[in-house]
Amino acid sequence: MRLHTRLATHSIEAASELGAGGFVGVLFRFGEVSANRTMVRPNAEVRVAGDAILIEHEYPTWSEYRPVGRIGRFYEKDGALLIEFSIHSEEALNRMREGDLGYLSVSWFGDRYSIEDTANGPVIAFDEIVIYEVSLVSAPAFNTCFATEEGGLSCLSPSVHAKCKCGGKCGGNSVSLGDMIARHQEVTRDEFTALADEVRQLREALAVITQEVAQIKEMIAQPATEVVAELEQAKKRLDDVELVVSTQAQNLEGLVASLGRLISITEKTYRNIPNLIRQ
Repeated sequence: MRLHTRLATHSIEAASELGAGGFVGVLFRFGEVSANRTMVRPNAEVRVAGDAILIEHEYPTWSEYRPVGRIGRFYEKDGALLIEFSIHSEEALNRMREGDLGYLSVSWFGDRYSIEDTANGPVIAFDEIVIYEVSLVSAPAFNTCFATEEGGLSCLSPSVHAKCKCGGKCGGNSVSLGDMIARHQEVTRDEFTALADEVRQLREALAVITQEVAQIKEMIAQPATEVVAELEQAKKRLDDVELVVSTQAQNLEGLVASLGRLISITEKTYRNIPNLIRQ
C-alpha cells in the first residue's frame, strides 16, 4: 500500500498523544470484501483529501457540514488501514459509549478499479482510492472497530476476522453502496439548486446595474453644443441679474442725493417761516 496523507490541521503524531477523547480505529483490511461488494487491493494507493469524522455519512447541506471529530493519522498495520482520531462532540461520545455508534465507515472515490467475478458475485476492486471522510456508524460494511489503544482492537484478531466476513456485527445490516451514492447525490443536487438560484439573482442584479450604467453613459454622451448652449444661457441670466442690481444701485444713489437736497431746502424754509410771517 502507498499511503499519501495531506492533512492541513489537527495533526497527531502518535496514539499515546491522543489524550482524552482519543481513539484508534480500523477502517478495513486490504483485500477484504465489504457488504457493498467493494475491496481495496493490498498494493492500492491510498490518498487522503479530508480529516472529518461524521455520523452516518450525513450532513444536510454544505453549510451544516460540522464534523464531530478529526482524524490525526492514517497508517497501515497487519494488513489493515488504521486511523488515530479524536471526538469533540459529547453527543457522539455518549452514543459511542452506549454502542449506538460502535463502528467506522469510510467514504472514498476512485477512478482506478476493475470488476472481478467471484464465487459470491462480482466485486469492485480498487487500485487507488481518495478518502474524503470517515463516519461513526451503527452498521458497517467492513469488519471495523475502534478502541482507546491498539491492544483493544478486537477486529484485528484473526479469530474474529475469520468469523466476520464483513461488518463488525457479523452479518448485521449495512448501508448499501447505492444508498450511500444516492444520499450524496441528493445533497449535491440540493446544493447545486441553491447555487443556481444565487447565480440567477446575481444575473438579475447585474442586468439592473448594466442598465443604470448605460443610462449614465447616455447622459455623459450628450452633444457638446447643447451643453455649451445651456452654459451660455446660464451666463446670460447671471449677466442680466448683475445689470439689474447695478442699475438699481445707481438709481438709489441718485434718490438719496435728491432726498438730501430736499431735506436741506425744507430745513431752510422752516427756519425762514418767522421772517415770512413778520413781513
